[in-house]
Amino acid sequence: MHRRLTQALLYRDFDIQLNIPDDRLCPPVPNRLNYVLWLQDIVSHSSVSGPLSSIRGIDIGTGASAIYPLIACRLAPNWNFVATDIDDVSLASARSNIDSNGLSERIVLLRTDPTGPVMFPLIHDRTTSFNFSMCNPPFYASAEEATSLAAAKEHAPNAVCTGTEVEMITPGGEEAFVNKMVRESITLGERCQWYTSMLGKQSSLTALVTLLRSHSITNYAIAELIQGHTRRWVLAWSFADTRLPDDLARPNAPALRRLLPPRTIHRQPLHYAPPEGAIRSVLFSLESEYVSVSVTGDTFCVIARRDTWSRSARRKARPQNPDPATATKEEEVRIEAVLVVHVWWKRGRDAQTFESFASHVGRKLREAAPKV
Repeated sequence: MHRRLTQALLYRDFDIQLNIPDDRLCPPVPNRLNYVLWLQDIVSHSSVSGPLSSIRGIDIGTGASAIYPLIACRLAPNWNFVATDIDDVSLASARSNIDSNGLSERIVLLRTDPTGPVMFPLIHDRTTSFNFSMCNPPFYASAEEATSLAAAKEHAPNAVCTGTEVEMITPGGEEAFVNKMVRESITLGERCQWYTSMLGKQSSLTALVTLLRSHSITNYAIAELIQGHTRRWVLAWSFADTRLPDDLARPNAPALRRLLPPRTIHRQPLHYAPPEGAIRSVLFSLESEYVSVSVTGDTFCVIARRDTWSRSARRKARPQNPDPATATKEEEVRIEAVLVVHVWWKRGRDAQTFESFASHVGRKLREAAPKV
């Protein structure tokens, strides 16, 4: 029943014809679609120079359905994939699904070695970069763990699980699998703009965020996907300096508060409305050889290659020559309400510098506002 429903939904909503061997996992559509839509938002916000003509992604462990590349390619005609798997039966089924939906020119399949690198496509082809990678790794470390966790669930499963061990079990479980992804990504760097993976256990998310922070990787994002009684998390990380807005990277979930990345939007409340032109005056007063300001409508874009506004910066007797290797910080100030200024961190690597800038803008505007 579950298999027929999945096939019907995919055909009705995406014009996808799907066939899966009876002994392979049948993926739930809503959960997979949410992951793809979140990735679309990430790619859109990360395209600093505007819409890209071609988007390249990697699907690690595409499975017998190849559902992620199929849905993504149906939704966006400029998306292309390299999809990998270690299982010959799954690869044959995935090939059949890709061909029957006319997507063989946009989805390339690669067989990988279970003992080899997870990010094999980046090693297989060292000339190509990717916008993102995605992964839905085997959750369990052993058959015993899968059985015990299934027995502990509050609600009985609403479908029979047809997955094989190769799809559901990996040494060390999902945490070890994504841990390996993180360590490989450190070497690969910006060859892939966003590395991402779905996770089935919050304990895995906690361990992996701790791992990212231990390597000083602060540009990461978390999403929480909830469908009925099923809760999943997606973790993304990047070595580029493009920052995501908080609504994409910081879910409103109290249980995740300690795991969230630095804020990229700071609200600066003003108790009194500043005089007309105050924000322009505050920002343009920062202009120098290190800071440039541009205006489009009511949006001010500030590019700072150096902190020139903090007290410590102003105390320096003479400015140092700018380091050309220093990452550009880009902040966007948007007036969204009469008494609130939103400062959005769009690019950069130093959260402390951004927070200092946002506080400086808010303080100067409060000083300029007339007291009544």
